[in-house]
Parts: sequence; C-alpha cells; structure tokens
Amino acid sequence: MRYNPVAMSTAMLALLAAPSAFAAPPANVPHGPPAFVTMGPPSVATAHIPQGVPAAAGLPAAASAGVHAGVAANANGAASMDRAAAMLGKLNAAHASDTALAHASSKSVVGALALYKSSTISARASITSYSSAIAADKANISADQLALTNAQAALSAAQSASPQNAAAIAAAQANLTAAQNQLAADQTRLASDQAGLAAARQSLLAAQTQLATSTHTTLNTSVIGRLNKLLGL
Repeated sequence: MRYNPVAMSTAMLALLAAPSAFAAPPANVPHGPPAFVTMGPPSVATAHIPQGVPAAAGLPAAASAGVHAGVAANANGAASMDRAAAMLGKLNAAHASDTALAHASSKSVVGALALYKSSTISARASITSYSSAIAADKANISADQLALTNAQAALSAAQSASPQNAAAIAAAQANLTAAQNQLAADQTRLASDQAGLAAARQSLLAAQTQLATSTHTTLNTSVIGRLNKLLGL
C-alpha cells in the first residue's frame, strides 16, 4: 500500500474539525473517580487530630491519639486539683507525704494536719473498740438476765418443796446472788464502755475543731470528707 500524504492530511483535518472529538462525555457518564473512591486521607487517620490543627499537618493516627489523650488527662487532672484547692484552701497541705507530715512543725498547716491525722486514727480505733465491747456487753447482759430468771425460779422451787431441803435452798440462794452480781457487773461494764465510746466520738470532733482553729479554716462535712480522702483516712 502506498503512502498518500494528501489523504492523510485530509483525515487529520477532518478529525480536528469534528466538535465531538474532544467534547465532554455524555451526561449519563459520571465525571471524576468512582463514588466509592474517597478523596484525601482516610477518616481514621485524622480522627484524633486536635481541633484547629490541619489534617495534613497531623501526626500518624496512633501518635495523635496518644497525644490527644495525654492532653485531655492533664487538663482533667488540673481541673480537679483546682476544684480541690478552691474548696480546701490552706488544707491543700493534705497532699504532703507521710514523711513530710511526720517531720512538720506543729505550728504549720502540715503539722496541724499531721496532728489531725494521728488524732483521727486514734479516735476511730477507740470508737471501733468500744463499739465491739458494747455489743459484747449487751450479749452478756441478755445471758445474765436469763440466768437470773432461772436462778429465781430454782430458788422458788426449793422454797416450795415439801419437805424443804435447807441445803438446796441455800444453794439456790447462792446461785441467785451470783446471777445478780454478774448482771450488775456486766451492766457496769456496759455503762463504762458507753462512756468510753462517747469520749472517743468527742475526741474525733475535738480533732476537727483543733484543725479548724489552728488553720483558721471553716470545716463542714464536705470539706472533712475530701480532707480525709486526701489523708487516706
């Protein structure tokens, strides 16, 4: 086949002149990439980038997540401390270590807190001890009352016996006397333990009053609860 330059030129001119040769695709043919192909980085890559930082300048997803979480934790911790400081005022010294509390001057806030802590621990121990003793006292008194009732019944039976037995009556009377003495002793012990419990509770209140006075701080139930938590009480 021979090359015909005239025919080739004519064909090229016809192609260039055709309006549809480089026109846009028909309307029913979508433009650009398919719909399922997303533009830009995946959403997971920018999910943890802090607000205000452009996505293109962000860290890798894992690093960004760690940084963001750390910033949030620090912010929350600082806010909590601010709230505690606002409520406790001078009593922020409650954050002091046990060593610091032990060696603090009695005239300082930390020293006042050390005294409060030791006094509170002692008072609570006494309250627990006396409470247990009172429960035991009451159980003993219940047993004493039953023993006394039985002793009285035994004495009545010995005295009503016919013929009477003097030895049996004497023994029954002795048992009754012993039951009465035991009941009286346990009742006295109960009264003593109840007084000790009242004193221990008063010591607990005195520790709070002393702390309020020495630190010139008004203490209420909320402040005391927060303070005790800080001191590990």
